Amino acid sequence: MINQLLIALLRGLRPMLGPAQCKFELTCGNFAVVQLKEKNLFVALFAITKRLLLCSPLYRFYRDN
Repeated sequence: MINQLLIALLRGLRPMLGPAQCKFELTCGNFAVVQLKEKNLFVALFAITKRLLLCSPLYRFYRDN
């Protein structure tokens, strides 16, 4: 139930975020939807958080130094 609510929220927010500029082939929003469909809530949220941290500019700065 909560997973479907989060998926609907993600799909509703997607048009407002503009075109994807993700470094991954499966964008973070699509990755989140897939994770929420396939896994339980806590495992999906952990995977989504990990993915978002990998996308952040701070990770790129940390990785390059």
